[in-house]
Amino acid sequence: HRDKDPDGLAAEPFLLFNDYDLSSPKRAGYHAFQALYFVFILSGYWLSAVFDFPMIFYLQDRGALKVGIRLDNEWINSRRKYAVSLRILYYVLNIGFPLYNDFSWRTVAHINVMGIAGSLALGLLFTLSHNFENAERDPTKPVRETGEPVCWFKCQVETSSTYGGFISGCLTGGLNFQVEHHLFPRMSSAWYPYIAPAVREICQKHGVRYTYYPWVWQNLYSTLKYTHEVGNGSHWRNNPFKGET
Repeated sequence: HRDKDPDGLAAEPFLLFNDYDLSSPKRAGYHAFQALYFVFILSGYWLSAVFDFPMIFYLQDRGALKVGIRLDNEWINSRRKYAVSLRILYYVLNIGFPLYNDFSWRTVAHINVMGIAGSLALGLLFTLSHNFENAERDPTKPVRETGEPVCWFKCQVETSSTYGGFISGCLTGGLNFQVEHHLFPRMSSAWYPYIAPAVREICQKHGVRYTYYPWVWQNLYSTLKYTHEVGNGSHWRNNPFKGET
């Protein structure tokens, strides 16, 4: 359910990844141009992650809390001292020491380069794998409307994409095999290049839409196109009754 997906809501109100109808209060005029500033917004992801003090202390993702997901138990609470200690160490090593040695705008720029690189390596790659043309954004809709059961495996495949192959897997730690990760989250990503062909074959056999891009730039192009279409509501304008692609 898109209203229960904290990842799909995380970039709001700056970016819309859910294709809300044209009357939705979540829409704003600037969303029509979100494909132009999409990468710029994701570049700042590290700021919201590194300096989210309540999340660091309580170990509760605020996006998850907003949709009713709580991970509150004794084991997580017992990890708080380690989480806080490691975050303080991060501040000291990556921000404190550099500024102490050279308190200048150049050092601030270098710290930002580090943060932006991490943001794009994670945020951009995650975004590519879940937001693209014809991505399934509401896989549980049949259950809510008709009571028809939904296949969990089918949902995992049709809400994500895979790009590249073995080399891309080495460079991204397996993030490019997002379909396989959704299906087998506990399997080592080292195996994903070997099982991916079989997964595609099985999906084709059972009529499940498996989205694969040979190159990452093709996935990026599809993501930018999807982001632009969602931002300006073109799906709804072309089919105002259903909003289908």
